[in-house]
Amino acid sequence: MTLSKTTLGLVALMFSALIGWPDPSGREIMEQNKKLHQLQDEERVVEMQLIDRRNKVKKRSVHMLNMRTKDGLEKFMLVFLKPKDVNGTGLLTWEHQNRDDDQWLYLPSTKKEKRIASGGKKNRFMGTDFSYEDLAVENLDKHDYKLIDSQKYNGNDCYLVEASLKSKKDLKNSGYSKRVIWVRKDIHFSSKIDYYDKKGKHVKTLENGEPVNVLGTIYRSDTFIMTNLKGKRSTKMMVQERKFNQGLEEGMFSLRKLKSF
Repeated sequence: MTLSKTTLGLVALMFSALIGWPDPSGREIMEQNKKLHQLQDEERVVEMQLIDRRNKVKKRSVHMLNMRTKDGLEKFMLVFLKPKDVNGTGLLTWEHQNRDDDQWLYLPSTKKEKRIASGGKKNRFMGTDFSYEDLAVENLDKHDYKLIDSQKYNGNDCYLVEASLKSKKDLKNSGYSKRVIWVRKDIHFSSKIDYYDKKGKHVKTLENGEPVNVLGTIYRSDTFIMTNLKGKRSTKMMVQERKFNQGLEEGMFSLRKLKSF
């Protein structure tokens, strides 16, 4: 039996933890986190719940698509299906290696797309507790990663990796000074992310539900919730349908497709 490099990497990390070898670096942890859980493409139908400080809930239905290009970069599309007041509103994101990602918001009422400027990516997306930058791809080369601790979360041993943007320009445009990513040691899955504002105050937390093995070393959560600690509100996502590795083509991730979805 021949094991893939990805599987061998996971086995080596688990074995090193068992025999007491030194912990991997923050960068190594995040490389494994990305490599082990990467699908070629993925499609989801999600129920979104906007929960205010009085526990009042607004429901939305969302269609999400993402794929990995031949260059190993990500393209992502999100389109609202329900209710009527947001139907057809969509977000398209293209990851780039050596420059800022492109993001466009399409509003059916104007029949025009709006490019999200770099300085606007820290703003809230469509009344949710996610900012535009929260919906961007984790670009490893744009961040410094530092292993700062090990703690348990939901009964599982986790690495705590501090992520901070390298470039002064990127840091200026971001709403955060840093993030702390809780990565499970056994399957290298991101269980939680804590977000800190420019003053170093913990302002948001993203919690992923119990991970489910969908293929090989790949795990996914069917629920995740972003809690805004300052606003005392949250946005919860529940996956109702999931498909992956369907052979989605790049043409699906165009402005023309976004407008006609």
